[in-house]
Amino acid sequence: MIDTDFLKRCVYAEASLADTLKLLVDLPSPSGDKQLVDSVSRFVTAHLGKSLIPANLIKKDAVGDIVWGEWQPERSEGRILVLCHLDTVWPPQAAERNPFRIDGERIYGPGAFDMKAGVALTLKIQEFLAGGTIRPRRAVRFLYTTDEETGSFESREVIEEFARQSDVVLVTEPALPGGGLKTFRKGSGMYRLKVQGRAAHAGLEPEKGVNAIEEIALQIAEIKRLEDLEKGTTVNFTRIEGGTACNVVPDHASAAIDVRFREVGEGKRVDGALRGRQAITAGAQIVLSGSIDRPPMVRTDKTREVFASAQALAAELGLELWEGEAGGGSDGNFTAALGVPTLDGLGPEGEGAHTWDEYVLRSSLAPRLALLARLIERL
Repeated sequence: MIDTDFLKRCVYAEASLADTLKLLVDLPSPSGDKQLVDSVSRFVTAHLGKSLIPANLIKKDAVGDIVWGEWQPERSEGRILVLCHLDTVWPPQAAERNPFRIDGERIYGPGAFDMKAGVALTLKIQEFLAGGTIRPRRAVRFLYTTDEETGSFESREVIEEFARQSDVVLVTEPALPGGGLKTFRKGSGMYRLKVQGRAAHAGLEPEKGVNAIEEIALQIAEIKRLEDLEKGTTVNFTRIEGGTACNVVPDHASAAIDVRFREVGEGKRVDGALRGRQAITAGAQIVLSGSIDRPPMVRTDKTREVFASAQALAAELGLELWEGEAGGGSDGNFTAALGVPTLDGLGPEGEGAHTWDEYVLRSSLAPRLALLARLIERL
């Protein structure tokens, strides 16, 4: 039997969810701007207080302050960790080009899809807990990190500590297209390759120069060969810089490298190969920085069991639920790597993460709220 009453309650909450999402989107939170991200941290802290959930701040100097709070049942039978992030990839002025707006079924705005809609869901869940709409048997800990988009270097320790104290982790990152959950993700590495050459006049005495841009071009061609698409290993150069003027042999150049992999061994192979690179051009020097920042999110037997439970709960709500892989990483990679069952992609549906066209499907807000609420109550 489909639980239509609970679905209706979530549908009634749709308008207030959209209102909350607007408030969140209207608070820009680029990862590198601590002051702006802190404004969102304060917003979440205030909401926790309204829901009678004690809020805790973990102060950070370089990034926004991390927020967490825990709802406790009368007798706790374990803990669920609900995990999301407050930072986005968007600059402060992004709303001037892409303001929050609802156009039919689509809700637009910088960070709406990744992942302020997922944050809005968690705030509504807190209201459900405060009002007794759901009564979980486990403690529910909400963790809001502030540097996920830049690698979670400041928050990883907290994420892993909280995951070890939990029985299951629910991540409200965006859903896969069509509403699927993410039960396995690729691992990732972020690197920068710098080349030091020697400047010279490009017309008078180019032979005295060492062309850093030509060296980095040679490096790119060689490093690209590290890809193994059959195994799901990709190597992409995502940004390149170099040179000073059009008539000067460039003495410096750099390139950002994005690495994705399904298998731990593949990550180690590419990482080792990058660290072993030598200059190709005589007189050039190269320096590599960066590392693997997220291990793969591996689908374990425990995760299969939790997903099966989620699928059954979804069926009670009249929803079809399936699972799949995501090429992008999330903080769920860290929790899954510790062996803690992790369901990712519990946020609303939409498209266009990290693009000017990102949007959330309004019709997915109520179903995803219902699913998340039931998972928290029944798992």
